[in-house]
This record gives sequence, C-alpha cells and structure tokens, in this order.
Amino acid sequence: MTVPKIDLHTHYLSPMYREALKKAGHFPGPDGLPYTPEWSPEAHLAFMEKNNVSKSILSCSSPGTHLIPSDDEFGREVTREVNEYAADLKRKYPTKFGFFASLPLPDIPGALLEIDYALDRLDADGFVFMSNYHGMYLGDPRLAPVYAKLQARRAIIFVHPTVPCIAHAAPLVDAYVLPAMEYFFDSTRTFVDLLLSGTAAAYPDITFIVPHCGNALPSVLDRVFVVSTSPLSISTTRRIHPLTAPVVKEMFAKQFMFDLAGFPMPSQIHHILRWIRSDRLVYGSDVPFTPEVAAEKALQAMEEELPKLFGEQEIQDVYHGNAAKLLAKTPARQFL
Repeated sequence: MTVPKIDLHTHYLSPMYREALKKAGHFPGPDGLPYTPEWSPEAHLAFMEKNNVSKSILSCSSPGTHLIPSDDEFGREVTREVNEYAADLKRKYPTKFGFFASLPLPDIPGALLEIDYALDRLDADGFVFMSNYHGMYLGDPRLAPVYAKLQARRAIIFVHPTVPCIAHAAPLVDAYVLPAMEYFFDSTRTFVDLLLSGTAAAYPDITFIVPHCGNALPSVLDRVFVVSTSPLSISTTRRIHPLTAPVVKEMFAKQFMFDLAGFPMPSQIHHILRWIRSDRLVYGSDVPFTPEVAAEKALQAMEEELPKLFGEQEIQDVYHGNAAKLLAKTPARQFL
C-alpha cells in the first residue's frame, strides 16, 4: 500500500446527526441496518494512516439529511449542522479532510440557500446527493433550479444510493439489507434518469461521481440506447432524450467519475472499463459503513487486480492523481 490515496467515498456521523436519525425512526440503524456505525475523527485518521490515505473527502451517507418527508424545517436544521461539523473538521485538519456538503432536498428553496452557504461560507468541495429524495429521482425537472446554480458554480456532485422509492411496495426489497443489492439498483435507476431525461447533458459543467464502480449501469446501457430511440418512448410521461453509445462515452469522459468503493474486484471493474478509461476512476473506501476490515480486504483486492489492468502511472492516478485533478477544479465561489 505504498501509493498515497485520496478517498472520495467515505463518510462521517456527527453526534447531532445520530440523534436526528433516532428522532426520524432510523433505529437501530439507517436503511434497515442492524446498527449505526461508530465514527470519530480520530478513528478515521487512524484508518487513513494505516492504509496510506492522504486525504478523505467526507460526506453524509444515506438516508441523507431531509429525514422526515413533511418537515422541511428539520431537514434544513440537520443539513446545516452536518455541514458546519464537516467544515470545522476541514478547518482543523486542512490537509487531511475535505467534504461534500449535504442539501435538504427535496426542499428546493432550502437547497438553493444551502448551496451558497456551503460554498461561500464553509468552503465545501462539492455536494453529496442521495439517489432519490422521498421518491424524487435526480432527473426530475423540479430540480432544474438546483442544477442551474450548481452549473454556474461548476460543482461536483457525488451521488450516494439510498432506499429506493419502491422499498415498501416490493416484498423482496425488504428481504435483505439494502446495501446488498438495492443500493446498486437505485443508483442505476437515478443515473439512467439523469441520462434519459437529458439532465446530465443540459449541465455539462457539473461533474458527477458515480458510486460503486458504476453499479449496474454498464449492464443496462445498451438497452437504454435502444429504448431512447424507439417509437415506444413517445408513450412515456416524460420526454426521453435520445442516447447513443458514442454520446454517452463522450459524456463519461468529460463529466463523470466512477469510484471504486464496495467490492468491484475482480469482476465488476471489467464492465465499466468497456465505457471509460482509467482517468475516470477514483478510490473510495466507504468507511465506516463498510467496516474497516472489509474496506482493507477490498483494498487488498485492488492491489492485486489493478496491476493486471493498468501501468504504474495509471494506478497512481486511480489512487490519487485523478481525484487531485478533480478537486483542483474548485467550484466558483462568490466570496461574500
């Protein structure tokens, strides 16, 4: 583990956020998990030291910060608290921690206010979006004002999976812990929505970070292309943006990054490499929601598999260089 790493998929839990999860009924753990992971800055720094992670870009994981569908005020309160907490960590450990700010979506006015505050007051490195917000997926036209502001700021959006909107309608969804497979499906659902709705294409200065090595997206893209140009598409409730493989590959090459959190080795990595080059890959540990022991096993698998795929410089870029270049493109700030 000699190559230093920048971790773009890693999480934190403030003390207030833990209490907010309990208040909103996420007990004993969020998304059906049997516990809420323990987390502290000191423990996270120790993990980084042990695994040669030079910097972690922290984000609030699922279920996000708008925890009670009918309570925008509580959503704004939780969002501001977790963002302030992360900003304090960045100020205290500027070479070790950055953060992706949360937004209180689907509260659009609250999100617009928080974008300015997070960038101009808190020095956020970008934003974390859940794959859906109480059923509002990321290609939803109601999000246009949010994307317009983020486009003007040339922002980074890291997307994290959450509970699918069908969670209580399909019995099999509740049969297993959601991270086992439903996280993958919901991330895939929201990125297909971003592509088919034309949302991603409409905001080319936003960079999207796709979690978990693309999820199931590579497996469904060919089908998506056929559907997007089929006469059947005119019968849908939303206008479908025509897509082709060359167009999507170009978008991926300019506007999308794919993290290696989870367990993409030895199989899943090959699927995404049909669509992208190594310069679109970044490291992610997913701690503490992935326990440290499991994250270290995933990293060991990367150490074994990446040399079979890439040269030494490409591997260094996957671990560090690609993320460093992305973070160097800081969002436009107003410096109020």
